[in-house]
Amino acid sequence: MNNIPAEIYAQIHHAVPIACVDVVLKKDNTFLLVKRTNKPAQGQWWIPGGRILKGEILEDSARRKVRQETGAGIRIERILGADETLFSDGPFNDSTHTINVVFLATIEDQDTIVKLDPQNDEYQWFSYIDPVWHPYVKKFLALAGFIEQGN
Repeated sequence: MNNIPAEIYAQIHHAVPIACVDVVLKKDNTFLLVKRTNKPAQGQWWIPGGRILKGEILEDSARRKVRQETGAGIRIERILGADETLFSDGPFNDSTHTINVVFLATIEDQDTIVKLDPQNDEYQWFSYIDPVWHPYVKKFLALAGFIEQGN
């Protein structure tokens, strides 16, 4: 399983949807979101996740992406569902289309200190869904059992 060279990935990104995993990561009665530094969804609170590598099964991809983005080990509970995202922007100044399988997982070590990768510049554990977040994020947080602020 190797990463695709940037010039080839740009061509793939332009031509087809990208297969991804996302993970609603919970600890006690909270969930973790990261603030994205890159496109798409730059500057938005988002669920950790990203592209699946060829030859990588979904659960392994979810574990890898959470470890890369947060430094945390996870225990996967279940699949929450599948969906897609469509953005007018992306990492190659082109639109982005992803097909996503979303997992619910718990953090293995409750005392883990989150260590962000360069794709994110902030993280926060939240208790409630903020109504201003992207509908995709809100949908899967609700499926994980969290409620919107004020409800």
